[in-house]
Amino acid sequence: MNLFLSQNIIKPFLILLLFSASFLLTGCWDRREVNDTALVLGAAIDKEKGKNIRLTVQILIPRAVSGGQTGAGGGGGGGGPQVLVRSAIGENMADAASKLQTKFPRKIFWGHCKTYIFGKKLAKAGDIHEQIDFLLRHPEPRERAHLFVSDGKAANILELKPPLERYVGEALRKLSEMRIGVNITVKDFEQMVTGDAGTALLPLIKKLPPMPGNKQEATIAYIVGTAIFKKDKMVGQIDTKVTRGLLWLRNEVQVTAVTVQPKKGESISLDPIRQTTKLLPTIENGKWKILAKITSEGTIVQNGTHLDVMSPNITKKLEKDLEKDIKQRINLSLTQVKKGMNLDAFGFADAFHRKYPKEWEKVKDHWDEALPQVDVKIDIKTRIRRPGLSTTPAGLKEKEVEKK
Repeated sequence: MNLFLSQNIIKPFLILLLFSASFLLTGCWDRREVNDTALVLGAAIDKEKGKNIRLTVQILIPRAVSGGQTGAGGGGGGGGPQVLVRSAIGENMADAASKLQTKFPRKIFWGHCKTYIFGKKLAKAGDIHEQIDFLLRHPEPRERAHLFVSDGKAANILELKPPLERYVGEALRKLSEMRIGVNITVKDFEQMVTGDAGTALLPLIKKLPPMPGNKQEATIAYIVGTAIFKKDKMVGQIDTKVTRGLLWLRNEVQVTAVTVQPKKGESISLDPIRQTTKLLPTIENGKWKILAKITSEGTIVQNGTHLDVMSPNITKKLEKDLEKDIKQRINLSLTQVKKGMNLDAFGFADAFHRKYPKEWEKVKDHWDEALPQVDVKIDIKTRIRRPGLSTTPAGLKEKEVEKK
């Protein structure tokens, strides 16, 4: 009797299992053949007349790649280019992309695009967020794709042929990830715009001019500073030196060398190997204050002086010079961004919001008015942990080296 019941239970279960497994055998119903796909490698968005935009895309040419080409604009595969650049004008990115599709025999695919460049004219008009909506809403574009602002027409950047990378978008992505400037993705920009401060940052790029006497056209773009946004409208820009100070406050400094001059005409360069920044807000008697507590450890990579960097006294002096240099960079960024533009690009709003949520509720709608009254103090402690592989300056005898 028990055997009969168990068989009656097992049979329906097996039938259900086989029926469920059949759904796994339907194949890739939504697959897309590579031979039918136009892979977007980079995109540029520029402002046109009225409210229109021009969308320019860089498309991979599969035949050039499969032909064994190694360079960006020539080489194997018959010497042809590896990428194809085309553009279309539309009311927004979706409209322009639809018109672009009519120019390609293959379906445009955005999933491989890691670089989006906005023209400066479009950025200043405040139309970026409308285009960002396409990147966030469409299922193909990556949220981790990198964003840039071009000091000029963005489409011109896509025409460049970098010598080390296969296409310009890849070169810009690597520069961004090395933290040459600010490193901002689509998701980062959206979080900044909707954040407490409402201030966003994007790396500012321009063409690298050819060497003096070289008549060749520019082949690569490089990061020249940072574009500052209030919501999605570009309201100013800062150069790379000021950007370094901003990155120190944002705790985002990675690749940077600091050069100090302990004596006139002599310099020592140090590479920070470890640094942290903590923003400590306080509210006392109605006064809002914030302390930026910075610690940094570095190693000497070049000694162009007569100083013995192994001497504790000289090391302490160098640490003070290093602290002074970093503080000058930070104060410069505070002067140009906080005072000059009245913008919080440093994360002060988030720090106050976390520690004083009730007080923040009272000022969040008019943070622009409260920001100038916030007192910012900088506390920097640096340590030189390593003098490098050489104990004495190169080319000097022991008796020529200063010990104190």
